[in-house]
Amino acid sequence: MPEEFYLAETKSIDHDNGIDKGILECLRIGSGKSFITFAGAGSGKTYSLKEALDFLKKEHSGNFIRQGKQIAVVTFTNNAADEIVDRIEQNPIFAVSTIHSFCWSAIAGLNEDIRKWYLEKIPAKLAEIENLESRGREGKASEARKRTITRLKEKMDWLAEPCSFIYDPNGVNSAKNALSHADVLKLFSSFLTTKSIMAEVIVNKFPFIFIDESQDTNKDVVRAFFELQHAKSNKVVIGLFGDTMQRIFGGGESELGNTKPSDWTTFNKEMNHRSARRIVALGNQIRSEDDKRKQFARDGAADGYVRYFLLSNNVSNKNEIEARIREVMAEVTGDTNWTDIQSKDTAILLLEHKMAGRRLGFSDLWNKLEKSDKIKDRISKGENSELNFFSEIVFPMAEASRDERRAELMSILRERNSPLLEASVLDANKNDPLVLARNAEHAFRDVISNEKVSFRAVLEVLAEHNLLRIPAKLQALVVASKESEAGTEPKQMGAILEIESEAEERDDSEITAWTEALETNFFQIRNYNDYINGNSIYRTHQGVKGNEFERVMVVMDDEAGGFLFSYENYFGVKELSSASKKNRMQVKRLVWSELGDCSMSHPHGRKIASPM
Repeated sequence: MPEEFYLAETKSIDHDNGIDKGILECLRIGSGKSFITFAGAGSGKTYSLKEALDFLKKEHSGNFIRQGKQIAVVTFTNNAADEIVDRIEQNPIFAVSTIHSFCWSAIAGLNEDIRKWYLEKIPAKLAEIENLESRGREGKASEARKRTITRLKEKMDWLAEPCSFIYDPNGVNSAKNALSHADVLKLFSSFLTTKSIMAEVIVNKFPFIFIDESQDTNKDVVRAFFELQHAKSNKVVIGLFGDTMQRIFGGGESELGNTKPSDWTTFNKEMNHRSARRIVALGNQIRSEDDKRKQFARDGAADGYVRYFLLSNNVSNKNEIEARIREVMAEVTGDTNWTDIQSKDTAILLLEHKMAGRRLGFSDLWNKLEKSDKIKDRISKGENSELNFFSEIVFPMAEASRDERRAELMSILRERNSPLLEASVLDANKNDPLVLARNAEHAFRDVISNEKVSFRAVLEVLAEHNLLRIPAKLQALVVASKESEAGTEPKQMGAILEIESEAEERDDSEITAWTEALETNFFQIRNYNDYINGNSIYRTHQGVKGNEFERVMVVMDDEAGGFLFSYENYFGVKELSSASKKNRMQVKRLVWSELGDCSMSHPHGRKIASPM
């Protein structure tokens, strides 16, 4: 096959300039021209967004400031929001936020509406779980369902009186009046489409709304924005930026280009300014079986390097082999930095958490949790309240307790609204207000002083002493706490309701996954934290999405077990079955997403390891 086959066609740097001009033509209040911009890796999507924002700032800055209006820029992740903030000048007319933050800002304070929404939703979910319990068998799943039924009834009682709701877009949200991440999106979508006054408030506040990474944005939210634009087309312009091939989170609109309203304008950016020609060509080949969108490399782009190493899955020294492959890449490219795995310009990407678990020491935990697809999906989004509870609250508290950093420990307890620091508890022990908190912390420290302690043992000491508010699902799996001497509630309500999750508790796999995970070693959470926070040599495709690296090594391994489709099937080592063909698209998206991280300022290496 000729060498040119592996090199993408090139175009001039200004090939897509007409698209930016087209976007600007839509940016007039009352134009009725909302749009979707499909922009692949390295296409200059953020540049186009910045051009639009600069244009609007020049046109409307003064008036918008006087009128209290803003331009909303909504992203999927905090990393994406930070990137946009870094690229634009500080200006009060720009409101950059994640989708969860934006939705919460719109519904915050609508306490009575939220209460009524739950009162309408809970009875149906309660009936579903009761029906399942009536048909189910006795066992751990049944016990958890019974506790869920009790909890839902308690929530109905709690909701009988007026109440207020809170939410932290980046938190665990375990307080009894805290909304879940999922329900914030559902509430916003429902209110925006059913409450005309909210739609009016949104368009008056935000005449221009841009949604970045729209392929990952919750499909109900996207559809609500479609309806908003249809109802208020003379008052709002909405622009979506995204790429369906880069959809790596569940819940997004899979057919975004086909489901958009017919009167929306579509723009397609074709350039890849970031990557070398071989990398662009490989991306085009992967995409050729999907929507057939094709990218061009920039004139003058380097040819680059792509190497594919196929290894047997039964090798025991994978870390050594991966190190040797990096040495080979250094020899092939003449770039010795391939062997510097600590370099900020080198990325070793693991497509799935299970691979990291085996390499970094949290495989027992992950092997249990991955039994539930729902848990895996929430973890990939950073929305798994139960795991976040352990990683973001309990582990830092354990470290502070073990090191006797009392001030830090008390700060965590105050920040997380420990029931033992409530006014009623402190008033009941006026001679020594902190006696219960102190005793509880001592018991906690005794438990976590054992390096082999299980998650369950840690959870039980927290519940027994009422030291923290525990997420609702974990409450259903832990021994009920004893009534404290101060009379605090032994049954904490946890997050007021995650309406989807309550119904999903009919899925025994989720109950089983957490039941078994709680029996594993608690201090695996330390290694998980290092990995998820970028403090190990490995990176996740979620964590680096949108970043650029001069050297990228992707490890694909069927040990990951994350998909019904295997990498062996994808790369042709095994023949495709009819079932495999149905699941092939998800693997293609992952490979495509990783190609987008390759920079072109230096010669490139590309390593993909897949088992035989």
